[in-house]
Amino acid sequence: MGWSASAAAIDLAAPPVNLGSTSFEDGGGGKGFMFQWSMSNFRASDSYDVGGHRRPGAFSRDLWVARPHLAYAWDREFLGGAPGVEVIQPIASLDIKTGALDESQTRLGNTFVGPFVQWSGKHLFGRPFSSRLTLGFNVPIGAYDRAAAVNLGNNYWSFNPYYAFTWRGTDKLEVSGRLMYLWNGRNTDPETSLDARFGAPVRNTQVGQAWHMNLSASYLVAPQWRVGAGMYVFNQSTADRINGISQAASREHLFGVGPGVQWRGKSDRLIANYYFESHARNRAAGEQLVLRWMHVF
Repeated sequence: MGWSASAAAIDLAAPPVNLGSTSFEDGGGGKGFMFQWSMSNFRASDSYDVGGHRRPGAFSRDLWVARPHLAYAWDREFLGGAPGVEVIQPIASLDIKTGALDESQTRLGNTFVGPFVQWSGKHLFGRPFSSRLTLGFNVPIGAYDRAAAVNLGNNYWSFNPYYAFTWRGTDKLEVSGRLMYLWNGRNTDPETSLDARFGAPVRNTQVGQAWHMNLSASYLVAPQWRVGAGMYVFNQSTADRINGISQAASREHLFGVGPGVQWRGKSDRLIANYYFESHARNRAAGEQLVLRWMHVF
């Protein structure tokens, strides 16, 4: 989700972020290596304007994203927890049709790198509580061409920190969340297609700041199985800027909710979530499937 082609209005597409890609038992973690492979498929047949109204004309977007994810936590203490670092490298395949645009491509997205501190063995209201703070950055090494109609990488840095937690309210019930903030740097080599829409040469662009979050809850129904539900929200809090000029009606919003299931073994986890999106503003909305495999060494 998050990748887009040029739209009819001057609102810049927000960069790809974690919208529902994590869910159950998200705040947990331990020392050593962890590898995760996740796949998501997002399909939408509608795009919405700033008022939440469906934009006229045919629209179709089919996006597959693979996310190999490696994390390591050291066997030492820092700020009362275990320090570590994680790296995620998205690989995206997009097929989009809207108006005269009909594009398909598969490219690397921007790399996520973040140092973190993992806290385990804590308690909240007398129940087990674990959490993690990550100061993450999206590094602009993904595919980008200012003359292209569609880009799967972004030509700017983003600061995307998060705080993840898991609280075990009972021996079977857990509640998890991930609270995230997004600050986007300036693109000093913007897409040439913006010139005609802006009515003047575009020297630089900057997507507005945003906050977003994932929330989920699951219940242990068998020794290795959990069922539950998850949701996510994306809310852009400041306007986009073009040549330093604030763009009215350029903020994005999205809400998603749906069921999920998890199987957990000794060293592995398999998680599936399915989301239905609504309340879209300045972006597409559809349905998303997320599949994850996690292995702890």
